[in-house]
This record gives sequence, structure tokens and C-alpha cells, in this order.
Amino acid sequence: MRYFFHFLAGNERLDDDAGFDHADVVQARAEAVRAAREMIAESLRRNLPIADDGVIEITDEHGRMVDNVSLVSAAFGETADRRYRLLFDVAPQNLLLLRSDLTILDANRAYLRTTMTNPGAILRRPLFDVFPDNPGDPDATGVRNVSASLNAVLRDKAEHTLPVQRYDLRRPDGAWEVRYWKPRNIPILDANGEVEFIVHQTEDVTRAVLGQRSRAD
Repeated sequence: MRYFFHFLAGNERLDDDAGFDHADVVQARAEAVRAAREMIAESLRRNLPIADDGVIEITDEHGRMVDNVSLVSAAFGETADRRYRLLFDVAPQNLLLLRSDLTILDANRAYLRTTMTNPGAILRRPLFDVFPDNPGDPDATGVRNVSASLNAVLRDKAEHTLPVQRYDLRRPDGAWEVRYWKPRNIPILDANGEVEFIVHQTEDVTRAVLGQRSRAD
């Protein structure tokens, strides 16, 4: 399997277009740790600061994110941050982590699977650039309603849940698919009580909504 190692720090991203062949994810992670330690050593030799938020993101040949290694964990070993990151990734709920400016910081496997997306296509991008309204639906209100909910979270620093929303999804082939969701937005506050991140949780209820309408007809 060919794995690709992308470096991210702040708003900067350096993509690996060549990749390396490894037997499995374990070997790929070991390669990422080695590369991270070399980056740290080079920074120290050149008397440059080490990016605290620097991370090497590992994707497979299908563009799926399979692991990531932070420079901090490479230097100091396993951390609580990584353990929480693993819990986030395997959670059964569809979870998206947003910055306070509504750019996408992370997405777990369930979210990527449900939305038919991959990390390379959505991370570090504004939420509504990645998920716009369906241009073929003149009555679309998904962007407006979700934006209002997120702004309420930023304003009130409190969780906000929306009723079921129609918010169509653009498939990888460019076609639009009717989808219904139950969105929930949860703030994560910093030490000063300000919103640092927002967890955007969505439950896909399309089958239930369309089933109810079919029975009603």
C-alpha cells in the first residue's frame, strides 16, 4: 500500500504527491515519526522554532486519512492528545471539528464515510465552501440555518441543536443527493471562556424522513 505524508502547521500545508510503499499503517506511522523527529532536529540545528501545532497527516492511496503524528508526540512520546484523537476518530457519531472561523480542522471516519468525502478535500477549508447549498434547489436553506446555529454557539458559548434539516450532499461524481440531517453544534471553550472550537455533530435521518413521506403518500 502506498501512503502519503502531508505536513500541516497553522494555515500552511505541504502535500506529499509521491508517497512511500509500506506494508501497513503501523510501518507508515513509524515512518511519519521518523520524519517528524528529523524535522525537529533540523529546526534545532537551524535555531528555528518548532511548530507546536505541526502534524504529519498520513493518507492512503485512496485519499483516506489513516493516522497522524504531531511533532510534539514524536518528540515526547504518546500523549493524552493522541489518545483523545483516537477516540474521536473511532466514535460512531458523525463528528466534524471546526475552528472558531468555521474552517474545518478535523473529521472522524464516520463523518467522512457518511458525507462521501476525504480529508484532503475538506480539511483547512471553510465549512460552507466544502458543503454549499444545492444550486438546483431554489428553496435550499441548509447553509443559512446551519450558519445561524453556529453563530448562536459563538455568541452564546452554548450548545445549539437544530430540527431536522434538508441539506443536500454533493457526491464525488458531482451529482447532488437529497439528504436530511439532525445537526448539533457544541462549543469547546479555551481557558478564557471563549469559543476555540466547535464540534459539529450530524445524524443522517434521510431514510427515516423519506420513509415517513412514502407511507403518508
